[in-house]
Amino acid sequence: MVQLAINIGNFHPVLVHLPIGIIIFAFILELYQRIKPTEQVGNSIKLAIGFGALSALGAMGTGLLLESNGTYDEELLFKHKWMAISLTAITLVLFFAKGAKNVFLKKAYFPLFIAVNIMLTLAGHWGGSMTHGADFLTKADTPRKIIEDVNKALVFNDIVQPILDTKCVSCHNTKKTEGALLLTSQSEIRKGGDSGSILDSIETKPPLLVQRIALPMEDEEHMPPKGKIQLTPNEIALLNWWMENKNCFDCVAGTLKRSKKIQGYLNELEEDTTTRALLAKRLEPASKEWLNDLLSGDISISPLQEGSPLYIVNLSNTKDLSKKSFKILNDYVENIVEMNLGNSNFHDSLAIVLPSFKNLTKLQLQNTAITDGAMDQIEGLTSLESLNLYGTAITDRALDGVKKLTNLKDLYLWGTETSENAVDRLRKEQVGITIHEIDRDIFKESALLPPTVVAGSYFIKDTLTIALSYPFENTDIFYTLNGSEPDTTSLKYKDSIALNKATVLKAITYKKDWGKSEVVMANFKKSTVTYDAVVLNKSPNEKYAGQGSQTLVDLKRGSNNFVDGNWLGYEGSHFNATFTLAEEQEISSVSVGALSAPGNWIFFPTGFKVYVSNDGRQFRSWHTVKLDEQEPSSSIALDFFDVEFPKTSAKYVRVEVRSILKNPSWHQSPGGKSWLFVDEIVIN
Repeated sequence: MVQLAINIGNFHPVLVHLPIGIIIFAFILELYQRIKPTEQVGNSIKLAIGFGALSALGAMGTGLLLESNGTYDEELLFKHKWMAISLTAITLVLFFAKGAKNVFLKKAYFPLFIAVNIMLTLAGHWGGSMTHGADFLTKADTPRKIIEDVNKALVFNDIVQPILDTKCVSCHNTKKTEGALLLTSQSEIRKGGDSGSILDSIETKPPLLVQRIALPMEDEEHMPPKGKIQLTPNEIALLNWWMENKNCFDCVAGTLKRSKKIQGYLNELEEDTTTRALLAKRLEPASKEWLNDLLSGDISISPLQEGSPLYIVNLSNTKDLSKKSFKILNDYVENIVEMNLGNSNFHDSLAIVLPSFKNLTKLQLQNTAITDGAMDQIEGLTSLESLNLYGTAITDRALDGVKKLTNLKDLYLWGTETSENAVDRLRKEQVGITIHEIDRDIFKESALLPPTVVAGSYFIKDTLTIALSYPFENTDIFYTLNGSEPDTTSLKYKDSIALNKATVLKAITYKKDWGKSEVVMANFKKSTVTYDAVVLNKSPNEKYAGQGSQTLVDLKRGSNNFVDGNWLGYEGSHFNATFTLAEEQEISSVSVGALSAPGNWIFFPTGFKVYVSNDGRQFRSWHTVKLDEQEPSSSIALDFFDVEFPKTSAKYVRVEVRSILKNPSWHQSPGGKSWLFVDEIVIN
């Protein structure tokens, strides 16, 4: 009998909606009749009120049975129950008042009808607050925290808690505690509910949180319960991932182990919040007709990338620009985010067209006739991130307008009339702007730049020809080929340099009365061994997998940009690969290319182990090198580590590169899983 009562009580969420709809419908009919008295709908109104009263009785009865559940906030339950009882009673009175001949009932009828609607609203509000939270009807939607870099996100606060808030907290909050379980704070989650902890495994069984969300929908213990918004497969996978990593409440996502699939789910949480990304979401692509009109009018336009609704307009070197030239762009002016007017006849009078291009993020005006007057128009382009004023006649006054460009990141001022003092003040006041001034940087002794090494490769098969260059005449270049520091007594560069062996080249530029530049270094490796196969004994992180094992022998060096596709990245682990040589031969060295970028948790190796074999099955340890601990640094650096050992004959060579594994004590995040990045490995 108790079970029957509980089951009938469970019909309350279904029945409670009937009086709401019916009574509101009856009130609308009542208002309609009062506006149009000639319409005879009185009987329909009374019939609707009658059905409303009956459905209210049903909802009230099932609600009284459901109240024994005991999981609701007592104060809200009291208000909701007695308001519902009062509503039912007044609705019954309203039914008899409709069309009554009694003068008192006639006068009370419409005020009672208004009161019923007010009571209906209050009962609904308190009922919704019981099941969905006290501020269910009044709270504004809380936007999910924007995650720009998921690897830096707090796993619980930024990933797990938003899932619980959306799908679970409506039944497990301070106003409604199903199973005495609260999911609104870390302490309450750790505490658990009537069934105990939801985070700890019991014997061989998984934690309750994992069990309940994995149960079939029909199971009474399935969570969220049937009828509620269910967890998506992505959300279930992320919750399981969190649990597998010991439900860490303070961990950063980038420090936890994850599969390729989980990384994909995590990447979907990231949101690009740059100006261009937000515009791309909001705008539609331009019509093909408009694009064709531009191209036929000799206006070069191209999308930022295939399928993007954002465009780059290139009018550089155009000598007949007029206001009419820009008028055709007005149809999709919001879609234009980059414009190149460099080396054109653009001038102050034409600058009046610029404010209409309000979404410009990059504007190039180099070598045009603009002056300070044009800045009055440019300063309104608040989305501007890059502005090139190279070779223009702007003065210090224009820099006041630059200060109004709140999103500006790059400013090019080569060859302008601005003073050094004014530029220095701007640099100090606007620390977020990088000011590029080649003229001032080059033509003073302290900033004489080193030469550029021009080489098609950094690996020598037979002979490699390289060159050294410098953009200005009357500047000498001195270099060494043995790794020693160059000075004015070193080899003087005249023509190309032919290299036929491993070489460490160092070079400087020198100009009389200016002194010498800093040293540039290039490490060229001799590559004499060919390979039948290269096998990675441990797979790299899926985000930094390069070209697989081919990355190690493609004779391409990785750059300072560790996402350039030329690196193999390993998080919190060592590197190990086996090289099968084309033939058994003598070897005496292994060189390993590596990257250091401590700011990105990437560190140089701590040592190397070399194993050799002639049959590919039995390997013997041949040489071990341990390196000194890396000094504290925040700069990005590339290096080749040479491991030299006594000659030995081998067909198979196994190279192990040792990682520091965890960030050192001097790092801003000590103890976090560090990264090891390897690109080229050369065996000689």
